[in-house]
Amino acid sequence: MKKIILFVIGLFLVSLTTYAQEQSAFTHYHINPVLINPAAAGLSGDHNVFLHARNQWSGFPGAPKTYALSYDGPFGKTFGLGATVYSENIASITQFRAALNYAFRYQLDKLKIGFGFSTEFSQMTLDGDILNDQHYNAGDVRIEDGVDGINHFDASLGFYGEFNEQTYFGIAFPNIIMARLDGTTTQGNDDPEGYYAFNLGHRFKSNEYGFTLEPSILLRRSRNVPFQADINLKGYFLEDKLIGGLSYRGGSRGAMGLLVGSKFSNFAFYYSFDVSFQGFQQYSGGAHELTLAFKIPRKVEQAPALLTN
Repeated sequence: MKKIILFVIGLFLVSLTTYAQEQSAFTHYHINPVLINPAAAGLSGDHNVFLHARNQWSGFPGAPKTYALSYDGPFGKTFGLGATVYSENIASITQFRAALNYAFRYQLDKLKIGFGFSTEFSQMTLDGDILNDQHYNAGDVRIEDGVDGINHFDASLGFYGEFNEQTYFGIAFPNIIMARLDGTTTQGNDDPEGYYAFNLGHRFKSNEYGFTLEPSILLRRSRNVPFQADINLKGYFLEDKLIGGLSYRGGSRGAMGLLVGSKFSNFAFYYSFDVSFQGFQQYSGGAHELTLAFKIPRKVEQAPALLTN
C-alpha cells in the first residue's frame, strides 16, 4: 500500500511542478459559481459566505479531502469582491490556496452582467516524514522540493451574467498567467487551445404548483484533466424547504451524483454523494460533499448601477 501511495504522490508532484496548481474538484459550483468564475463575485447584490467540504474516494487510504471558505459581496454600486481559501490533503501532500476575486458589475434593464478576474497564491508541501520512508530514493529533487514547499501564482479571467433572475451564463479562462515563485519559470497558458469553464442554466418557476426546476450544464477543460461535461438538475419544493437534484458527468471521468438540501431563511445546506463509473470505484465508498451557505440580503443602495444610453 505504501508503494501505491508513493506512486500517487509522485504523479501529483509531477503535475504540480510542471507549471501550476490544479483546480479543486468541488461539484457544488452551481450553488456557488465563484468557485469557477471570478466575475460572479457580488453579482447577486447579497453578501454570501460558503463553507465547502469534500471527501473524494472515501474509504481509500490517503484519499483527497478538500475544504474551502468563500465570501463574495457588492462594494459600492458597480464593484464586487470575493475571497476564498482552500485546503486540500492527499496522502502526505497538503495544498493551501488563497484567491481574491475582483468584479465589475452592471445592470441593463433585466440583464445583470459582470466582468472579473482573480489572483491566487498556492503552496504545496509534502510531509517531511516521507524522507524517512524505506521506499524513498535519496536525492529525488521533486520530493525534496515538495518538502521545502512549492509556491505558485495564478490569474484567471471571467464573464458572468443573469437575465431576469432566471437564466444565468458564464465563461471563465483559468490559468492565463501561471508562475512558480522560486524563479524557475514564469509562463502563461501553454496550451494552444486554452482552458475554460462555460456554464449555462435556467430556473423554471411554477407559481401554480409552488416549485422550481433548475437544469444547468458545465463544459470545462482544465490543466492535466480530460474534457468535462456536466449535466445538473435541481428542484426546489415547499418554499425551498426541500431541495433535491441529480448530476451526470460524461467522459472518461464519468460519474453520477445525488443532491439533497434545504433553506431556512438566510441559511442553507447542501449534501451530495457521487459514484464514479471508473473501475477504481470498487476500492472507494464514493465522494461526499457538504456545503453550508449564509446570506446577508442586499440593500437597495447596494444594487448594481443601471446603465442608460
